[in-house]
Amino acid sequence: MPVIARSQSLPLAPELAERLHKLEPALPLTAPSSDATLYIGWFNDKPISAAWALGASDGRQLGHFAIHPATRGRGVLARLAQEIRELENSAGHRVLSADDYSTLD
Repeated sequence: MPVIARSQSLPLAPELAERLHKLEPALPLTAPSSDATLYIGWFNDKPISAAWALGASDGRQLGHFAIHPATRGRGVLARLAQEIRELENSAGHRVLSADDYSTLD
């Protein structure tokens, strides 16, 4: 299942926020910190996963992973994390770590 990661500007459109409420565990829909970037994983133009990149550009961390229950067991979060790392690296940021998402994936 290909996952396309895109950063999302805030505030969220109501329809998108409603779709993200279906992800588990609950995803914070407001920035957890002033340097946070929300990334959404898309498949067939539907949001199926999301995570936040947090911290200074020399040590970003990925956290608050959430996934649509129907996509569990397909490696979606691993692909989302990889896509986010690539996007962050291309922006000149260094990603140091990620929450353990393997229990969700």
